[in-house]
Amino acid sequence: MSGVEIKMMLNDDAFARMVAEEVKNKLSPLHKKQLMEKDNWSRWRDALLFLSENLKEQIDEIEYDAQADEARYTALGRDGRRLAIEAKAAYDSKLKKVTRFKFHVDKRLDEVAAMIETGDEISSDGWEQVDFYKRAIATHRAMLRDYDLEETSIDRALWATLESKWEFDQIDVENL
Repeated sequence: MSGVEIKMMLNDDAFARMVAEEVKNKLSPLHKKQLMEKDNWSRWRDALLFLSENLKEQIDEIEYDAQADEARYTALGRDGRRLAIEAKAAYDSKLKKVTRFKFHVDKRLDEVAAMIETGDEISSDGWEQVDFYKRAIATHRAMLRDYDLEETSIDRALWATLESKWEFDQIDVENL
C-alpha cells in the first residue's frame, strides 16, 4: 500500500488486553504506537480505570478469602495452624503480585490522564527503549541457539552488554 495506513478498530476486550500488556511492557512497538494516537487516549484512560477497579476488587477478595481461611483453619486446632500458615503464604504472594501490578496500572493511569489534560504525549525517560533493546539482544541470542547458528565474537560482545560489560574493544578483527 503506497503510504496508506490501515487503522484497525479493536473491540473493548482486545483493547483492554492491549492496555494490560502495555502496562506489563510486553506490547509491540506497533501496538504501542496505536495506543499513543491521540484519538485513543480517552479509551486508554477508561481501560486503565476499569483495570484498576478490577484489581482493587481482586485485592479485596484476596484479603477476604485470606481472613476466612485463617479463621477456618485456626478453628481446626494444631493441624489447622499448619494449613493456615501455608494458606497465608500463598495469599501473601498473590496479594503482592496483584498489588504491584495495580501500582503500575495506577502510575500509567496518572500519565495518560496528564496526557489528556496537557495534550502532550508521555515523555519517555529512556527506560522503555532500554527494555526494548534488552529484549532484542536476548531474542537475538535465543534465535542463534534455536537455529543452531554459530556465534561470533561480535555476538558475544553484544550479549555481554546485558551484563553491563563492554567487550567490543576486545574483538580481534583479524579473526572475524
